[in-house]
Amino acid sequence: MATKTAPKLSIRLASNLVTGRFELDAPLADGGWWFGDAEAAKASPLAEKLMAVETVTGVKISGATVSVTRDSYEDWHLVAKELAALISEHAASGKPVVKAGTPSNLPSAEKIREIVEQVLDAEVNPAVASHGGEIRLVDVKGTNVYVQLLGGCHGCASSTVTLKQGVERALRDAVPQIDDIIDVTDHATGENPYHKG
Repeated sequence: MATKTAPKLSIRLASNLVTGRFELDAPLADGGWWFGDAEAAKASPLAEKLMAVETVTGVKISGATVSVTRDSYEDWHLVAKELAALISEHAASGKPVVKAGTPSNLPSAEKIREIVEQVLDAEVNPAVASHGGEIRLVDVKGTNVYVQLLGGCHGCASSTVTLKQGVERALRDAVPQIDDIIDVTDHATGENPYHKG
C-alpha cells in the first residue's frame, strides 16, 4: 500500500487531565472503537502500538480523533510527542486502523445517557445530597456529557473540585469512552456565586 502524506495533527488535553485527544485533518476510519486493555487492542494495529506506551490504559478511535487515556497526568508533553509520532506514522502508512471485521463498539449517546443517569442517581447524588447539592444530566452529544450543578453545589466554590474529583471519576469509571464532562451551570447566580458580575 502506498504511503500517504503525514496528516496534520492537533493535540488537546481533556478536562480530566489523563486523556489526550489527537485530532487529525482527515478521518482514520468510519466507525468508532474503544480498546480498554492490551488484549482488546490486538484488533487494531494502531491501538496496539499506543497501548505499548507506558502508562497508557485505553485508546478510543473515532473518525479523525484518537483519544488516549493514561493512568497518570504527569509528563504529558513528553508522552504526547511519542503518541503523536505513532499516530502520524500509522496514518501516513495508509494501513487500516482496525483489523477487517472488527465491529464498532462505542456506546450510543442514548446508552451513555442511560448509564450516566444511573450513576448520578445511585452514587453521585446521594453523596452530594448531604451538602444540599444535586448534579443533573442536561445532555449527551456524541461522547460528551453536559451536567448542571444545583442546590448547594450551585455557586459553591468547591463545586469544581466536586465535579473533577467526584463526578468525573464516577462517570468515567462507568463509561470510559466519555470524552468531556462539561459543566453548564451559571455559577454567577445562586446563593453563593463565586463569579460575581
